[in-house]
Amino acid sequence: MQEEDDSFTRWIEACAAGELLGIASAALWWVTCDRFDPAPVGLTAQIVMLVAKAGSGVLQGLILGYLQGWALRRPYPALGVGHWASATTAIATAGWGLAAWVSVFGLESGPEAPVLDLLQTALTAALFGIVVGLLFGTVQALVLRGVAYGAHWWILANMIGWGLALPCIYVASAVGSADPGSLEIAFRGLIGGVVSGVVLGTVTGLSFNLMPSRRPSTESLDVRF
Repeated sequence: MQEEDDSFTRWIEACAAGELLGIASAALWWVTCDRFDPAPVGLTAQIVMLVAKAGSGVLQGLILGYLQGWALRRPYPALGVGHWASATTAIATAGWGLAAWVSVFGLESGPEAPVLDLLQTALTAALFGIVVGLLFGTVQALVLRGVAYGAHWWILANMIGWGLALPCIYVASAVGSADPGSLEIAFRGLIGGVVSGVVLGTVTGLSFNLMPSRRPSTESLDVRF
């Protein structure tokens, strides 16, 4: 029981630290790109900005992926941390890349996006989080299925976890001044990242009981980092 509790606690800590550092780093990188060239002119400049902003996903994915992978070595000693980080980074980069595409190539002549209040922001983020969780859960489950039984539960756990965690990030980013500076943006990212990480870690960590390790328990004591 002590080992299970330790695995659960370590997982929550890894998710909280990963979201805190990952979201803050990704947000600061995005803002830096915007301030370096807020309105890229010409196809070449737009493509460069698209790739640069997609780098936010690389930062978040690597930070979150490696911290999560480190924590998962406790309940699943055979897990490849590099494989886990690669899967996480791929989805994070795709998500930030899509956001970058909208930011760079969005049609200025289109209708303006409606301004959402906090409740609408939270609900929209929750729906988005379910989709994000489906993507993360599906790809990560491909890594988990080699080391855990019942890896399909990871998909459902992530849909619920991200559906509850993402509103924390969006609401935190929506509170404050209309034209925030870098420090305020970082602070919002820290608050949203910690809360969302704890929520994500708690919900997804509960699925460990449904996904026993494929490695015998006698080998689980030999954990290498």
